[in-house]
Amino acid sequence: MMHTDKIYVSGTRQRTPEYTAWQAMKYRCYNKRYKNYENYGGRGVYVCDEWRNSYPTFLKDMGRRPSSKHSINRIDQKEGYKPSNCRWATKTEQSRNRPDYN
Repeated sequence: MMHTDKIYVSGTRQRTPEYTAWQAMKYRCYNKRYKNYENYGGRGVYVCDEWRNSYPTFLKDMGRRPSSKHSINRIDQKEGYKPSNCRWATKTEQSRNRPDYN
């Protein structure tokens, strides 16, 4: 059974922010219909097999995001999504880590 990491808010089942980040990360890299696919999958950005195939592994490696102001960030923009290259970062931290698409 696939672990979806859902929570209940006011009686409504919702996905956690970490699960949503995991889904979005894969979507950016592998869905050619994604509006910015050319900046992710189109440039060869990938999700490591361990994360792509297992949400529990992604969650174990990344942990819960520290706050609602954090989102997943690749440290080296030329590398893919993998444990050694990802962190939870604020928008300010991410703005200092702009990709160089050249």
